[in-house]
Amino acid sequence: MKKRAWFIAGIGVLLALVYAQLPRPQAESLLQNPNGQALLEVYQRIQQDYLETLPKDRLNALLEGAIGGMVAALKDPFTSYSPPQRASLRQEDLRGEFYGIGATLTPANPDGTGARIEGVMKGLPAQRAGMRAGDVILEVDGEDVTGLPLQEVVARIRGREGTKVTIKVRREGVPAPLIFELIREKVEIISVSTGKIGDVGYIALETFANFKVEDQLKKAVEDLKAQGVKKLIFDLRDNGGGLLDQGCAVASAFLKEGPIVYTRTKNLTRVWCEASGRPLWDGPMVVLVNGNSASASEIVAGALQDYGRAKVIGEKTFGKGVGQTPYTLANGGELTLVTFEWLTPKRRAINQEGLKPDVEVKDTRFPTPFSFQGAGAPPGAEVSVTLNGKTVKVKADAEGKFTYAEPQRQRPLPEERGQAVLDPENDAILKRALEELNR
Repeated sequence: MKKRAWFIAGIGVLLALVYAQLPRPQAESLLQNPNGQALLEVYQRIQQDYLETLPKDRLNALLEGAIGGMVAALKDPFTSYSPPQRASLRQEDLRGEFYGIGATLTPANPDGTGARIEGVMKGLPAQRAGMRAGDVILEVDGEDVTGLPLQEVVARIRGREGTKVTIKVRREGVPAPLIFELIREKVEIISVSTGKIGDVGYIALETFANFKVEDQLKKAVEDLKAQGVKKLIFDLRDNGGGLLDQGCAVASAFLKEGPIVYTRTKNLTRVWCEASGRPLWDGPMVVLVNGNSASASEIVAGALQDYGRAKVIGEKTFGKGVGQTPYTLANGGELTLVTFEWLTPKRRAINQEGLKPDVEVKDTRFPTPFSFQGAGAPPGAEVSVTLNGKTVKVKADAEGKFTYAEPQRQRPLPEERGQAVLDPENDAILKRALEELNR
């Protein structure tokens, strides 16, 4: 009976905390709901009756699991919870600078874990130490990171300015792992790349997700003007978006007047931002998009399309027509919650629909590699597969299984940060853009 009394007393404390933290209507809604009561009861039961006494970090993990489960139950792909460490990384990215080694990373494994170096930045620690694209990171400061999510690996590599980080990598063709001791330095995120073909300038914007985008775009336009360009290609392919205010600033760089985007919340539809009347570029231009152009990229492309300011060329865009508001939580984590839908100047809603280009062209830069797999062949037998005139021969394994994957074409890397690699012969969208501007 005493144990039951303790349990009821514990629940009473939790109820008091709920009332202390939530506005009264929300608190009452939670506590009158059987599932809300059950949530508190489960936590209290685990604390009180679980076989092992749980330390603080494991209790915190339980609560974070409950937060993550609640967010996941929304089944909204654009609402998410970021634990404190990841939220800290996001703040660094928003500022557009951090302290690290100057290497871009991609997952090393199909499930998004591990880290492989995609490229190193000239003049920064990774490049000076001799790290290379393709190196797979095995350890950071002596701890195995091969099974960690990519963001966790990034968090371990970044740190305070002037501090040391030791990284062990595996390099193809080298029998033993390589170890690098690096001193963290300031790394600025470069979101804009430029180039020129004749009198046509080219600007690629990779993201809207930091506060330096507007300034970097302004400098890029000024530099191209100084080089005498008369026309402009603005490339938003593979740009997944970012900050709404940066999207407004970028669109305003090419528009003289008028609303850029409307937002619709539960209760109100209103103009979110308008062109400033001071465009950076008022000459002929086109915009490039593909199926990975999303969110702020679609805002900019949609505004330029609605006003007839630029032809949009490429593939139908992703279709992310909703926006999120970030909320910093008491534990230092961050809730990113969908709170509004955005509309183009003509009040077009594009969520799950995408923007249809004025000129549709398939993105040919990275064609799908030829691959196949199968089973049922005699062990050790040679299997031949012919497709479009190409024949590939592979040998079945001891179980009669066989597989083949053509090496994927690697994205060409520029010699300098911010320098675009332009290849119209292998880039059908870019080639069509040049044709449109040179008519």
